[in-house]
Amino acid sequence: MTTTPPISHYPVPDPRDWPEDIRARILEVQDKAGFVPNVFLTLVHRPDEFRAFFAYHSSRKAASRRASAR
Repeated sequence: MTTTPPISHYPVPDPRDWPEDIRARILEVQDKAGFVPNVFLTLVHRPDEFRAFFAYHSSRKAASRRASAR
């Protein structure tokens, strides 16, 4: 029997247990990229940090779009 090694030292919660906003965000990423980066799956373990990461990421993307529109 082959077991898949864990992707992290942190537990990755079952997707059915993810908060709805996080589940929606991960599904959005999966739809766009075709996969879910492991870092996102490990951040699910700490929902506040997950949300902070995506808030920062979104603000940087918005700033980048504004700068390139000039």
